[in-house]
Amino acid sequence: MSPPTRPFTGGRLAQLAVDLTTRERQFLAELATLHVATTAQLGRLVFGDCKPATTARLGQRHAERLVRFNLIQRYANRSRDRKVGAPGYVLTLTEAGWSLSGADTAARQRQRRSWMPSDAFLAHRLAISELYVRLIEQGRDGGPTLREFKAEPDSWRRYLGLGDEPLVAKPDAVVRLVTGGLELSWFVEIDRGTEGQRHIADKCDAYRRFELSGVEQQRFGIFPGVIFIVPTDARRQAVQRVIDRQTAAARGLFVVTTEADMLTALASPIT
Repeated sequence: MSPPTRPFTGGRLAQLAVDLTTRERQFLAELATLHVATTAQLGRLVFGDCKPATTARLGQRHAERLVRFNLIQRYANRSRDRKVGAPGYVLTLTEAGWSLSGADTAARQRQRRSWMPSDAFLAHRLAISELYVRLIEQGRDGGPTLREFKAEPDSWRRYLGLGDEPLVAKPDAVVRLVTGGLELSWFVEIDRGTEGQRHIADKCDAYRRFELSGVEQQRFGIFPGVIFIVPTDARRQAVQRVIDRQTAAARGLFVVTTEADMLTALASPIT
């Protein structure tokens, strides 16, 4: 974790609000969307118009500056997905960083000073962040436009079930893409290959219950498809077998794809 710095006063925070550059503000805004990201991911988002080497250098420089300002904090990246030689930190916003980002999200309400993420949690959250980065990069390259992206817990949906029982649908992300004049909406499940078939079936049941509640359709006019993004083709086949055991009415709600094919799948309507 980054070393502690002196507490913020209202005056110091107001001065920082004036002093921050446009890129630094974007750095904070992107981190408010993702909640957790690597320096490299944020560099690709904020400096995507630069050459890769410049993107990495500027991302690192801005991260260090914002750490010194106590607007972001760093944690050691011990996730299993970390590549040898890659930067060893992940970034999150501090309370002051949240204030200057202008965001008011569920993640901010859950912020804890003593937050110590597990390796598995980091791997999962960074996979969500990587999906967002790749969707943004795809749009820059002339692909589908990302209209909305919400990462958990901002993506969660609260509703009342039978007997007014409070329930929560918990997608890892909500994605809305525009392609060819068509808007595609998805609830995204980032699957790391660690959950058993019973757990996947329970998720399918939960989404079907939420669909039948009609709450999402009343609010947005549509119920998104549910896409499982998995690491390997073997895992894709395993999840597909679970989907195939759903009722005929429910099966059409779900799609499973690999990480390698996820951008193509997200840009394709469910048939």
